[in-house]
Amino acid sequence: MQHARLALLGLLALLASLLTGAAAADILVLTPFGSRSVRGLFGALTEGLAARGHAVTLVTSGAAPRPHANVTHVQAPHSSLDQMDLFEVRRDAAAFRLWLRALPSVARRLYEDPAVMALWRRRHHFDAIIINSAANEMAFPFLLGVSAPFITLAPAGTEPLQLSYLGNMVSPAALPSVVVPYHDTLSLWERLVNTLATGVLRAYFWRSVGRPLTAALRDTFPDLPDPHQVYPRQALALLNRHHLLDGALPLLPNQVEVGCLACRPAQPHTLPQEVLAWLEGAGEAGAVYFSLGSFQDSSSIPLEYVDTLLNAFSKLPQRFVLKLSGSPRILPPNVKVFEWLPQQDVLGHPAIRVFVTHCGKHSAAESVYHGVPMVGLPITFDQPRTCARLARRGEAVVLQWESLTVQAVVEAVREVTEDRRYSERVKAVSTRLKAQKETAMEKAVWWIEYITKYDDSFLKFSGKDLSLTQYLLLDVLAILLCVLLLTLAVLFLLLRFLYRRLWVRLWPWGGGKAKGE
Repeated sequence: MQHARLALLGLLALLASLLTGAAAADILVLTPFGSRSVRGLFGALTEGLAARGHAVTLVTSGAAPRPHANVTHVQAPHSSLDQMDLFEVRRDAAAFRLWLRALPSVARRLYEDPAVMALWRRRHHFDAIIINSAANEMAFPFLLGVSAPFITLAPAGTEPLQLSYLGNMVSPAALPSVVVPYHDTLSLWERLVNTLATGVLRAYFWRSVGRPLTAALRDTFPDLPDPHQVYPRQALALLNRHHLLDGALPLLPNQVEVGCLACRPAQPHTLPQEVLAWLEGAGEAGAVYFSLGSFQDSSSIPLEYVDTLLNAFSKLPQRFVLKLSGSPRILPPNVKVFEWLPQQDVLGHPAIRVFVTHCGKHSAAESVYHGVPMVGLPITFDQPRTCARLARRGEAVVLQWESLTVQAVVEAVREVTEDRRYSERVKAVSTRLKAQKETAMEKAVWWIEYITKYDDSFLKFSGKDLSLTQYLLLDVLAILLCVLLLTLAVLFLLLRFLYRRLWVRLWPWGGGKAKGE
């Protein structure tokens, strides 16, 4: 039965390819190291490519994606991110540094796997290679000696370092680094902090990720270049961002926004019956959805935070739907807990008034797409930056875990539900998102097909080969400054000469003391 289902899916994909006129390609997608949310992003892209009739080989850690006749899954032998506690990282950055120090051993293990090495040996057969640009430089050996287009997908969206590899050096005055909680309109102090953070992150990446990974892999691949030499070879950079969600940004032709890649119309009628009945019985007060995404294991949320949230929810008139592992023993009568929920179908239900979220990239995008304002509880990584953007745009109220109180949660939910400006703002953005002429998935697949067929010959920016000194015209400014100083020096000498030769001769009383005095 399973084989018949796969054959049918393959036939449908082939028919779709024939109808759309797309030539099927053999595409390798590499994200050997990533969280559940990142794997979900790459899984969605893989499904989109497979639906167009392309053969996709996907290398990921964690569980295999949904079976498809056009998709071959190769298991990467590491998935430690699934066990990472973001609250621990929030409390002490040493936990994150410990994770980074594990990357070289993860990279070595990857190429000790027979299935991965068998795939590496046939890397020349692929028409395009797509690599996760976030801490997945361990996949770069697949590019050795390969002429197929090298494409990246950036889960975090926009980071100045990633943009600069193709020559797009966006000023820190306009683009916040992923590690600072700022929106794209920065004060003087924020510009100073962001500039320092951007520079420090660049140096830290090379010291903590680039150099150790390269050293670890050169035992197996002695010709492997440094990552900062590989990234500029990108033919296409797919960015998990959208100007309606993240603000406008100058991008090059080969830097393409594909934010909201997994967003889709909701199907509330497909919800589990218990969830559907609970939401439809919410009445005029509506319902609130709570989830901390797929990265954080919700069973490891500190108990004091869970107690605070439940106490606050009990004082509000809405019904609450919580995606939470390890249900607390005592729940308020207006709260139901579920181990798993189809998030977009919940967000798309008309009863949902607010989404209490960690503001992960995907959760925030899906909430805006479905027109639901948020109460943000960012934990770490890019979540504070996303929350700052949502708050300044009037799409969310942001709270901090360390100062979380029952009253603060109650007031935040009330503000978002009672002040219509939040829902009106989010729905206005949602309307514009859905009015786009193509979905993010259609755009991503089209660009991959385009690069695979035509290459990137006419997309390259000549500025990518300039050094920072050349790009900022510092050498030109230095020459102009020298010319100016030389001109001023000549003018000074000329004026001094005229003063000594003419001024003293015509007006001797102005030339100082008379002779003999």
